[in-house]
Amino acid sequence: MPSNTGGSHRAIEKSLGRLYENQSRLPRLPVPSLESTLLKYSRSLEPLLSAEDLAESKRVIEAFAKSSQAKELQKRLEARAADPGCANWLEEWWNDLSYMGYRDPVIPYVSYHYSFNDDPECQRPNQRAAKLILGAL
Repeated sequence: MPSNTGGSHRAIEKSLGRLYENQSRLPRLPVPSLESTLLKYSRSLEPLLSAEDLAESKRVIEAFAKSSQAKELQKRLEARAADPGCANWLEEWWNDLSYMGYRDPVIPYVSYHYSFNDDPECQRPNQRAAKLILGAL
């Protein structure tokens, strides 16, 4: 779906059918704060790194957070989000890099439900997740 900014694009939205007819009325995607992004990034490293590597990564993240480069990048991201011609600051990157640029087979790497049959022994999602993790070990 192409980005839309308002009234001038209503004819385009209408031509795309009912799915997108209210696209221009949706709230804009907020830009997370730099602190929030860095905290989530740091937490995402915890299960992947040794204690020593995690401590080093946290030092690098903290130094980056204080840098002029981090402030400039956040400023640019906020400017992109505020641009009236850009309805969604993430859309182009998400589509181009996450979907169109991703060259691995979709079914085994992205679409879980195509790769695994339902397990009647697992009634709750956490049971299914635990069983998959156990199987992977």
